[in-house]
Order: sequence, then C-alpha cells, then structure tokens
Amino acid sequence: MRQLRLAGPVVLAGLALAACTTRPESLQANDPFEPLNRAVFSFNAAADEAVIAPVAYAYRGAVPRTGRLGVRNALRNLNEPVVFANLLLQGRPGDAFATASRFGLNTIVGVGGLFDVASEANIARRDTDFGLTLGHWGVESGPYMVLPFLGPSSVRDTFGRFVDRYPHPTYWVEDVRETEAIWVYRAIYAIDVRLQLDETFQSLERSAIDPYVQLRSVYRQNRANALGTAQDFNDLPDFD
Repeated sequence: MRQLRLAGPVVLAGLALAACTTRPESLQANDPFEPLNRAVFSFNAAADEAVIAPVAYAYRGAVPRTGRLGVRNALRNLNEPVVFANLLLQGRPGDAFATASRFGLNTIVGVGGLFDVASEANIARRDTDFGLTLGHWGVESGPYMVLPFLGPSSVRDTFGRFVDRYPHPTYWVEDVRETEAIWVYRAIYAIDVRLQLDETFQSLERSAIDPYVQLRSVYRQNRANALGTAQDFNDLPDFD
C-alpha cells in the first residue's frame, strides 16, 4: 500500500521530466511522456517475466480448463453492473436492460456467474467502460500513458478506471472493499487477464521491431474500434 501512495508524486515528477525530454515524433504520436512510458513499459515487462507470467502459467497448469472458465465467467459477471451503468450514461437503455438481465440470470441461475446461462439464452454480453463513455460524448483520449502493472492507457481512460470502481460490486461490500479480500480478487483478475493476453504478448515478442510502439498502436486501434471510430494509426517508427 505504501508503494501505491508514493506512486502519485513519483509519476507526476516523471511526467514533468518526460515533458522536457520529449522527441518530436512522440509529440506527433500524442505520446509526450514517452521516456517515462518506456521506463514503465520496461518495468512491467520485467515484472511480468519474473512474477506475473510464472504465476499465471502455474494457475493454468493447476486448474482445469472448466474451472478457469468458471472463474472467468464469474469475473465478467461481477463487471456487469459497471457495463450497465455506462450503457445508461451512453444513452443505450436497451443494451443496459439486456446487461441487467444477464447479471440477474447469471447470478441466480448461473451460481454467482460461474455458468454463463445468459449467453445460452441468447442474451449477448456487452462490454464498455467509463473511458468509452467519455469518448462517446466527445471527450478526447488525451496523451498516451503506460501505467505500472496495468499497462497501456490514456489520460481519459485512466480517469475512467477510477470512476468504474464505484459501480463494481466489490466496492459495494465493505467486508470486501476494506479487507484483504479485495487483493485476492485483484490477483485472480490479474492472472485471468494475463492468460487472455498471453497470445498477444507472445506475438509482440516474436514479431515486433519495437514492442512499445506496436503495443501503443494496438491499444489505440482497439479503443477506436470499441468507439466505432477505427482508423489507421501511423505511429510506427520509420526504419531504413
């Protein structure tokens, strides 16, 4: 916890330093904090290699696929209230109602979300967040950022992450929010996300000339696709 409290001043100091040492290409790519972002990217890569990936692979080896799928379903079900709130804020009441239906059906009939009975009932899963809600109403993404442990983001999406904590069920229950249980939840969530992204990470390692730039481009493209504003991002470096 102490490291998290110290992160704010350290990041702000780093942003100030990065702003003074930004290359013209970084400004063109809307990445004015590239020196700091690359440092955080390297830190994340080292942490992943040393701790996160080995733990994720151990989990995959120890827990059968059916069990891992049940955990993933439960994690997604817990996020449905976040999706519901953002769909309402985006002016999509029909999708919000469908998401509320999914949450109720999977929580009650699907044993707390372990089984995705809503999908079997042809109620498709929606996925959105407050960063996309802001984008839906015309808020620009702002400069690109790389967050410790969390990876690619932007000023808009980082703020969105903070807001999305409040409609999440783990925030409603004080016995979870104020105890070690919240860290257990976050650890399980991080492991599941790491396994979902494993193929992407391996692809970057195999094929990317500059993994940092490639990941930045992929992140932006995915967010643009989610907003329905997909375009070609020409921020890959030029090589002779």
